[in-house]
Amino acid sequence: MTKQAITDAFVRQKQVQKREDIVDTRQPGLTLRLTPSGKKTFSLRVRSADGIEQRINLGNYPEVSLKKARELAAKMRADIKSANGNRNRIRKLQREAMRDTPTMRELVSEFGSIRCDVRKIWTPAKSGSKSEAERRISSVFAPLMEMRATEITAEDLAEALGSYRPLSGKPSANGQCQKARLYLMPVLDWAAGREKFRAAGRKRFPVLDVADLRDTADPASEDPSITGLRERALGRDEVQKILPLLTYPAPVNLRMRMHPAVDLRPVALRFILLTAARLDEVASMRWQDVNFDRREWLKPHVKSTRGPSRPQLLPLPDACINLLRELPGYERRDDEPATLVFPSSIDSKLGNWNRITAAIQRESATSDWHRHDLRRTSASLLRLIGVDLGTIDRILGHRIDHGREGTSRALDNYLADLDIEEIEDPQRVALSRLAEVYGKIEGKSN
Repeated sequence: MTKQAITDAFVRQKQVQKREDIVDTRQPGLTLRLTPSGKKTFSLRVRSADGIEQRINLGNYPEVSLKKARELAAKMRADIKSANGNRNRIRKLQREAMRDTPTMRELVSEFGSIRCDVRKIWTPAKSGSKSEAERRISSVFAPLMEMRATEITAEDLAEALGSYRPLSGKPSANGQCQKARLYLMPVLDWAAGREKFRAAGRKRFPVLDVADLRDTADPASEDPSITGLRERALGRDEVQKILPLLTYPAPVNLRMRMHPAVDLRPVALRFILLTAARLDEVASMRWQDVNFDRREWLKPHVKSTRGPSRPQLLPLPDACINLLRELPGYERRDDEPATLVFPSSIDSKLGNWNRITAAIQRESATSDWHRHDLRRTSASLLRLIGVDLGTIDRILGHRIDHGREGTSRALDNYLADLDIEEIEDPQRVALSRLAEVYGKIEGKSN
């Protein structure tokens, strides 16, 4: 959070790569929040009579100009201070502020602006775009998005869930509706000050009398086609059939439009099997992220279910290092370190994964597996060969489950990364054993 005298030109021109709050030095408490999506929101930060700092939304730019925002902030600040502990007066101010309540779309956008640095589903992929959560909510609850949030009832929400039909023409949209419902639920809880947003300072100010999505039925709860967590892992015979197809150059019999000499998708899938990495981590991998001397791969951004993404340093076994050295970009890695390790034919991120997966399934006579199932297969094999669960968690890039391991959270404060040549990293040892298993299944010795 920075302080400066905000000007019209600054508000109009300023763009940011991550969320940023600018405090105006001319009007006490006036704050301009900037987000990567280009949204610019004025708010007032002020302490109420009970000493709790509140953030009062004043509106979005350019609908609310800088001059208007200063006027609103000055009036609201004076009114709150003059209340001097009179709770009835504060409630009256809250009711007055609620007369111009936001639409559902505005409320979702407001919530997204404060969650975009906390949850990936609320973070837009690029400037000017919507986050996954906003897209899902806007699609399923489209008939309600322009209505005032306080006017929408639980019956309205239930009707939207029940009447939504996907553009794809699929007869059931229960899965999409379930996600949209889960994404919208915390928005309404935050607006109303319910559940985990009940504490002062965490809820919206002023709070709104909005419906509770818990009063609607989960459309996926009685859908037999939706089973919750996916548990698919490939069996030995399936792995044996697909491994010969996960090569570079790509096998000609896959009959892809991309020339085999530039199609790195099959070998990228092999790399997923060898590292248990996520597809996006492999597709985003750059040569500068790999230290061949230390045999390590630095993932700059690893997905996290709680909190922002974080880096992960993964020790690589010789099988992975040898695979990388056979790729076409290896010889140019020092001259072009920022280039992708597994690029498309136009040096962008690889795509059309459904097409290559379908081709591999066709040629291997396998079916019903997804790219993420390869990661699950490797994790399952690591457990089968006796690797401890903590090491598997670290390889997968998960946060360590101290409860399951029987350790305290304080242990993290005493563990530092050490590099001692005489001691082999347990993750590299585990992945080396995994590569040996795949080699035996494929009929090769590593």
